[in-house]
Amino acid sequence: MNEEKIETVSGEQGVVNEGFETEVISPAPKDEIISQDLLTNGHGVKNRMKDAEDGEIRNALINEERVVVERPVYTQLEFDKGFTSIHRPVKTPKVWAKKKVSKFECSGKCIGKFITQVFPFLSILKGYSIRSDLPADIIAGLTVGIMHIPQGMAYGQLSTLPPVFGLYVSFFPVIIYFFFGSSRHVSVGTFAVVSLMVGTVVDKGVASQGLSLDVNPNKTGNGTAADTAVDDVLLQTQLAFAMAVTFAVGCIQLLMGFVRLGFVTVYLSDPLISGFTTGAACHVFTSQIKHIFGVVINRYNGPFKLIFSYRDFFMNIPSTNIAAIVGSAICILILVLVKELINNNPRIKPKLKMPVPVELIVVVIGTLVSEFTNLNKLFEVKIVGDVPVGFPVPALNQFRFLPDVISDAVAIAIVAFVISVSMAKILAKKHDYEIDPNQELVAYGACNVVGSFFSSFCTAASLSRSLVQEGVGGKTQICGMVSSCLLVVVLLVIGPYFKSLPNFVLASIIIVALKGMFKQFLDLKRLWSISIIDFAVWSVSFLATVLLDVDYGLMAGVGFALLTVIARSQRPYTCVLGQVDGTDIYRDVSVYEAVHEIEGIKIFRIDAALFFANAEHFKNQIYKLTVDPKIVKKIRRKRDKIQKKIEKQEQIQNGSSETKVAVEATPETSDTADLDLNLNGYKSQDNVHSIIIDCSTMSYVDSVGVKVLGQIINEYKTIDIQVYLAQCKAGIREMFEKTDFYTTMYKEWLFVSIHDAVLACRKLNNNSSFEKKLSALTLQEKE
Repeated sequence: MNEEKIETVSGEQGVVNEGFETEVISPAPKDEIISQDLLTNGHGVKNRMKDAEDGEIRNALINEERVVVERPVYTQLEFDKGFTSIHRPVKTPKVWAKKKVSKFECSGKCIGKFITQVFPFLSILKGYSIRSDLPADIIAGLTVGIMHIPQGMAYGQLSTLPPVFGLYVSFFPVIIYFFFGSSRHVSVGTFAVVSLMVGTVVDKGVASQGLSLDVNPNKTGNGTAADTAVDDVLLQTQLAFAMAVTFAVGCIQLLMGFVRLGFVTVYLSDPLISGFTTGAACHVFTSQIKHIFGVVINRYNGPFKLIFSYRDFFMNIPSTNIAAIVGSAICILILVLVKELINNNPRIKPKLKMPVPVELIVVVIGTLVSEFTNLNKLFEVKIVGDVPVGFPVPALNQFRFLPDVISDAVAIAIVAFVISVSMAKILAKKHDYEIDPNQELVAYGACNVVGSFFSSFCTAASLSRSLVQEGVGGKTQICGMVSSCLLVVVLLVIGPYFKSLPNFVLASIIIVALKGMFKQFLDLKRLWSISIIDFAVWSVSFLATVLLDVDYGLMAGVGFALLTVIARSQRPYTCVLGQVDGTDIYRDVSVYEAVHEIEGIKIFRIDAALFFANAEHFKNQIYKLTVDPKIVKKIRRKRDKIQKKIEKQEQIQNGSSETKVAVEATPETSDTADLDLNLNGYKSQDNVHSIIIDCSTMSYVDSVGVKVLGQIINEYKTIDIQVYLAQCKAGIREMFEKTDFYTTMYKEWLFVSIHDAVLACRKLNNNSSFEKKLSALTLQEKE
């Protein structure tokens, strides 16, 4: 085997294997190159270029380039000896600890690096230009601040808290994120899905205390002293649950950041997030439709709450408030027309220095109309009510219901982080800088922990505001500080003027803002054509979120996505490889027409690691696609049985006449014919003398996989079939050493490539056949 050589010459000389066996591999013609496209559609003549111009371009590119390789056939053992193989470095806990300890040094450079890592704004502002960057940040900050006002109040209402609490979310977390956040362009504050999840927690918490959110005097503007007292208790309970879940979310995010769990985003795929957020958008829409129609709908929690809500909605349609529905229609019409015809118009948008603040315009107009027409008293339209002036007093009510909200906090923490980091990565990639997911966890955790003391519920990055902030030229988080200054003016001066703002105006803003989420339905068509599994993940996440509620929907989506991964890893794709004529290229015979199986040799590949979950599948598939030892044994047993029968009949017939022999021979012929007829489909299996397992796609093998591999090799030994392994990675060979695998299989049967293994199989089989023939001739001579 050492004397045999592989010489690959892509020219007239072809490939010559020197030694006991000589093989000439014909080269491709000069005007052809063996590309992936040629293999797929047929090698050589089957797929010549039809367009002469394309052919000339291709020939000009490849020109006279040739690849020449001449080397001996290598087993893995010979290769390792010849090229000095060493073991891979092993990362033991002791080595890891030493490496970390070695990094501990108290130098000025180290301290400075640590400080800039904890406070990324220091490095961001290091190259800040006051002349060019500051004006852009001021304009972007004012633009985003104007958006914060209506969106903050609208999403505050979505969280079931009074709208002013949404303004707090638009102020306190923004300041904290400026110091700890690593993204320069995201706009932190209220976000629809997160606000909805907080509202769900508040709903469940209030219901567990025996209170109801269906009646709130603060929203009607009137109420008795008893009603006001009840309302105060209700508001305090709402705040307690909202701040408890916010504090818990912050602690979870901080913990995840400290232990470097920023990688959890990889477990929530894009189809899962898209399906989940679309399902959550349905809940957001349902929660606001009562304000649009001015009807009363009971609050529900848990599975099928959407169905119960729409049942109540359709039952109460006769009591629709005409003023509310007309006002909602006007608001939605104005919002849609301005957004589509001006802000999102590709002809007009580039000419605008900033988007038209249509949400703020609608809020101002709605407030003025409500104030001067007295919508609350004359038409019983619900309004925002009193908006307190100033900032909330720090409170410690977040610890009251903390144990009751831990499970919900985990879901909110992950969803808020994943959505925020996804947006941050998109903008960072566009502007050629990197964000640190672990630092982002710390930043959002700090925002939520600090915010929970100032009546600010859970925060996240807003997709719409972030795109606007980046689109109008924002450079850094100075934008957030500018928008916070604008919010200070609102909270200290302008806030009370929004007392008469109708709830249907805020509901209209929320519903129009859901357009982007509902457009994610268009992903289904694309996913169907790309991957049925991604389509299923999207669908399951969406349906589970819609039918079971937001938190259950997320768990169901993640669970189903993990099941698809388990299913694909448990039953990976397997195939038989064939050789492209005249080359050392081996490809799947079911994919390429140009490849052909080698007589007497089966080449098997599994496109996955070999471990306990798919070991049995590996065993079944190699028997199915190559040779099944049970079937071969059955063939041989039946053949031996018939052979013995024939020999016995011949012994009986030795003293008989020729006629009698001819008559008696009829059953023999019949039995042989029956054997050929019944086992004709399995004859090819009995002609196989070697099986090569391509291990190039195996990233690792565990102990169970090694055990099953050994069982397969021993099974094939019983039917005189030798198993060879090709292209085993270093980690797999180390596992073979640890598990004493080489007591089952010789190290010499591992080869560096499939072609090496094929040439070795041919040579060894020829030698074996020669030895068998020589033995037979020797016996005949002795006789």
